[in-house]
Amino acid sequence: MRFRASRLRRIDIVSPLFVPSTGRNSVTVLFGTLGWRPQSLTPSIKSTEGLERIVFYHSAHDKSRAARAKILEFCDLRGIQATPVELGDAFNLLDIARTIREDIAKARGAGVSSIRFNIAGGTRLMSSAALLVCILEGIPTTYVHDETHEEIQLPLLKMNYAERLSPKQRAILAYLVAHREKETNETGLARALGIHKSTMNHHIRQLVAKGVVEVVPIPRDARAHSVRAVPGSELLVG
Repeated sequence: MRFRASRLRRIDIVSPLFVPSTGRNSVTVLFGTLGWRPQSLTPSIKSTEGLERIVFYHSAHDKSRAARAKILEFCDLRGIQATPVELGDAFNLLDIARTIREDIAKARGAGVSSIRFNIAGGTRLMSSAALLVCILEGIPTTYVHDETHEEIQLPLLKMNYAERLSPKQRAILAYLVAHREKETNETGLARALGIHKSTMNHHIRQLVAKGVVEVVPIPRDARAHSVRAVPGSELLVG
């Protein structure tokens, strides 16, 4: 059992979550959020063709842990490897989203060929965090109806939001995210990244228009402005 600074606790049942690979594995992995009812997740386990592994996120509540045990038993009977991830704080949307996105990246880095996500269970913020990641990553997403247990496919485009940024814009945003605590203006940013100041100005205006960067006055100098990444924008740069 390992502990993270973000109070997210991972429990690996059989092996490390995903082993890096240089090839492509014809493996299907289902991700999901789990609340108190295992039946919110079991329809997706049943319907996913060629499913070899499931990774699901749940809270530390006793009822969620009981549901976890039922999902593990359900998967064991079907020969499906299951990895539960217990969230120490099931109400911190950004921390949950970061963790899910890291795990998605690990799966892709291990060459997993097919990923889908069930967002039917857990707290609203857990489901919202999962949906946010699915939108950003263009992952096929399903929801299970509370009463009928019917699996419903959500109409999400298969597109990666991060790819809507040019390589230069992505580099600028990554720099701002990595140096959040440092006050940075356009001139300093252009110097740090080796970009002409006028070109940097163009990129900054584009990033502001896309809602991932903001330009704010520096209190001690009314003529100067600081450039900074908006909260949550780190999800776009990994």
